Amino acid sequence: MIEVIGSHLYIGSIKAEQIANVYGTPIYVYDVEVVVDNYFKLKNSIKYRDLEVMYACKANCNVEILKALRDLGAGLDAVSPWEAALAVRIGFKREKILFTGSNVESEEMKFVRGELGILVNVDSISQLRRYGRMFPDTEVSIRINPGIGAGHHEYAVTGGITKFGIYLNQLKQVEDILKEHRLKLVGLHTHIGSGILRPEPFIDAAEKLLQIAVNFTNLEFIDIGGGFGIPYRPSEKPLDLDYLGDKLSSLFEDFTSRYGNLKLRVEPGRFIVGNAGVLLVRVVDIKEVESKEFRKVFVGVDSGMNHLIRPALYGAHHEVIAVSKADQPRVVTADVVGNICESGDILALDVQLPKLSEGDVLAVMNAGAYGYSMSSNYNMRPRPPEVAVYRDSIKLTRRRETFEDLLRTYIEL
Repeated sequence: MIEVIGSHLYIGSIKAEQIANVYGTPIYVYDVEVVVDNYFKLKNSIKYRDLEVMYACKANCNVEILKALRDLGAGLDAVSPWEAALAVRIGFKREKILFTGSNVESEEMKFVRGELGILVNVDSISQLRRYGRMFPDTEVSIRINPGIGAGHHEYAVTGGITKFGIYLNQLKQVEDILKEHRLKLVGLHTHIGSGILRPEPFIDAAEKLLQIAVNFTNLEFIDIGGGFGIPYRPSEKPLDLDYLGDKLSSLFEDFTSRYGNLKLRVEPGRFIVGNAGVLLVRVVDIKEVESKEFRKVFVGVDSGMNHLIRPALYGAHHEVIAVSKADQPRVVTADVVGNICESGDILALDVQLPKLSEGDVLAVMNAGAYGYSMSSNYNMRPRPPEVAVYRDSIKLTRRRETFEDLLRTYIEL
């Protein structure tokens, strides 16, 4: 578990400051026990008899997390050929992987379907035609845009008027293409957005898919996607999983009593890993600016938007804890800012912190989802290492990048 005990933040049974001192900062740290707990919390909340949890690995592709979920029996939602290839290499069964790309090249489908043998979840009419020409007489799934969208930010809404999915008024074209290429439609899928904290959008999307499902025989699964949110602020209420699970279970039990058995798939990413990860950074500069008009404190750290872009991209909030001063009074209001040459290089705005000194270690909380996976080498800075903790054991799972790593794709220097 990740929790404050006395003055220290613990990750598993290990002090966060100890991890920072041994492995250096910045560093991503994941508590695998939290990942496992989150998986079962979601799985047990949906009582439907034929449920499969497909982890959305775009949130975090750390190999120890993937192995833990594989061993629990989870499937995997892949949005690129390389995520699919990694899943196969790690040992996920091919029938438990679904590839859902956006603006997919034909070569990508050839690799995923032809070489890896993974089911393709088609995102557009164009893609379905190309798939049918390349792989006639095979199984396929389609992603539906149900006209319902939700999410924590406009960039995270994927249903409605967006680039994603086959629109409802295109379903007749789907039927024609399936018939022309003798394709067997085995699944209907949707994904309406990310970071959703209300159950109603998921229920509405599921109802829409089931209304469509009656027009197709012999479907094997309905996939309502992911987007299950987590609270990032103390004031935010968590998603009511019990209510959502009861509604989905009732909906599918009723529908399948008439249609025949269908697997229900869900694709959590953030919900599984979001609160299981922290980004540990070290204070390198404290700048206090005061005038008649304002007073501002900037806490400069050895990381930035290149390692955690969510605050800069989405205006996202992450709680910040001084890992060895966790119980001290939070008497300073400060912006936690990074070492990137951008005014938007912010990890946290107006957060309450104790009195800090250079060298103190801070934990940027709830950074397990879309942290490392969206990181970059902007300003030609290396990406941090990753470690996985399980209770009192710790494992380095990805080393810190070096200058030589940054040069490895250059043709000539």
